[in-house]
Amino acid sequence: MAKLCLPIFPASRGSQPTASFHWLPFLFLLPLILGIAAKICRSKYWFGDYQAVACAGLKVIEKAPFYTLDLQCAGMRPSSFVYIPAVAHAAAFFETLLTERGFFCLYLLVYLAAIATLFFVPFLARRTPGAWMSRLPFAVFISGSAVMWGNIAVILHAGVLVAALALEITPWLFVAAIVVASWVKPVFLTYLVVILIVDLPALRRLRLMAIGVGLGILPMLTFMLTGGDLARQWYALLSHFVYDVTPGYGFFGWVGLIGLDSNGPGAKIVYMIYAATLALSGLALSERLQLSRQERIWLGLSLAVLLIPRIMSQDVFLLGPGLWVAAQRMRGLMTPLHEQGDSILLALCSVALAGALTGLGAYSVPVALFGFSLYLLWSGGYLAAPFLLRLKPVWLHPASRKASLPGE
Repeated sequence: MAKLCLPIFPASRGSQPTASFHWLPFLFLLPLILGIAAKICRSKYWFGDYQAVACAGLKVIEKAPFYTLDLQCAGMRPSSFVYIPAVAHAAAFFETLLTERGFFCLYLLVYLAAIATLFFVPFLARRTPGAWMSRLPFAVFISGSAVMWGNIAVILHAGVLVAALALEITPWLFVAAIVVASWVKPVFLTYLVVILIVDLPALRRLRLMAIGVGLGILPMLTFMLTGGDLARQWYALLSHFVYDVTPGYGFFGWVGLIGLDSNGPGAKIVYMIYAATLALSGLALSERLQLSRQERIWLGLSLAVLLIPRIMSQDVFLLGPGLWVAAQRMRGLMTPLHEQGDSILLALCSVALAGALTGLGAYSVPVALFGFSLYLLWSGGYLAAPFLLRLKPVWLHPASRKASLPGE
């Protein structure tokens, strides 16, 4: 078999980078830099998602409806409010206490701290797996809108990351962070995959995951069952944006690229199969490669991002380190593809970069993220194959039965 000759990470293990190549990872920051510059030059209205939350809070104070496609407040240009009413009531509380301007200052302070955390820890921190030059290419998936739109998901991702770094001290803090984030965005329950693959007793993992799921969906479920017309308005508005307007770069985006209805029952069944298989692949990788707890945490964070069915630009800050861990630990398995794992990841990042710089990011980013998922599925399946073969009925594999006899 001919040996693959793919590009390599400048700072990956086994390579010897020269100073002339040190600037290459910074190319992957171009979509972010150009996106921020375009937002600053072309628009005076930023923080649209914050304005949606703030405007909904003002509507609560005014006792006016806030689930509408044309949400309007004086001096704002908000996006539509698609969270459960508890978020609007929380904003109303702070606006009553601090005024809207004070609420904005508080939100901005927390938001900037979250942005700094999400940039420093995954891309620059020394304790994060991999050299910073190997992690920086994954910044290509972060667009200018992820920073300038003021999306509350940025704060939630940062909170989950900080709690994940403390997981070795107490897993309960991590589960609590996921639960709180899920009250705002239920898709944050995908972060429970970290609990699945971390090195804890199996029963404790199941207990933590069950508690996280139960508490995480409780507010949304209660609202859907008791909210009446308001709940129906919320679900109609949410479905409009999730399935029709911005299905994102994840599973819903992949389904849309091939012309299928992401809101159909078939797509939802396929997603459940995909999510379960990807999570089990992560478990196989963590167990068969005997990853350390820190490596398991980062791999789980990467899996959680890929499990989000509607991945947006503000959801991908934690994507890179876990993928890098998988690629590096799969090296040495004596197949060409395993040896080129880090090069495959860099090639996919390059696809996303090329698309972003040519106006084709809506196609290249979903393709690259789908490629990451395929890589993890293939790697996990490769490691799990011997175990799965042992699960098959013995009479289907006489050779396996003979090999398993004592003394042979």
